[in-house]
Amino acid sequence: MREELDLTNKPPSKKWFSKAVLLWLAFGLVIVLILWAVLSGRFAGRSEEFSYAEDQLPAIKVVVLNGCGISQLASEFATHLSRKNIDVVSVGNTPRPVYDKSIIVIRKGDKQDLARLQRMTGIQRWTSAMNEFHSADFDIIVGRDFEQFMN
Repeated sequence: MREELDLTNKPPSKKWFSKAVLLWLAFGLVIVLILWAVLSGRFAGRSEEFSYAEDQLPAIKVVVLNGCGISQLASEFATHLSRKNIDVVSVGNTPRPVYDKSIIVIRKGDKQDLARLQRMTGIQRWTSAMNEFHSADFDIIVGRDFEQFMN
């Protein structure tokens, strides 16, 4: 009464139901991935992140220093900067008036604020002299090339 199991002569059984379920699951997964990509902006052309307008951001605090010895240059430059989103905390002179090129000195600020300040002033040269107790985020040392940044 025992029937022998012959695996070589028995025709394969058709399991179309399990194949259909797998196909529907794969199709559903593809649809979910496409919806996620569309809703997250992958195909909408939104490659850049949202950014605020400059007047919506907090003002950048700077100290303006006359680095080339021209009388009242720091005050004039500070007046020019006051038209932008820049808060001039103080003005003064460098110990030696030897600066041919204007430069931004990072005191407490970060690279993102540095990029904003570079856009607003046009001054691209920068250096870092971090000091957490400084009165402003940046120093701007105005050099002999000041005219190109006051337009």
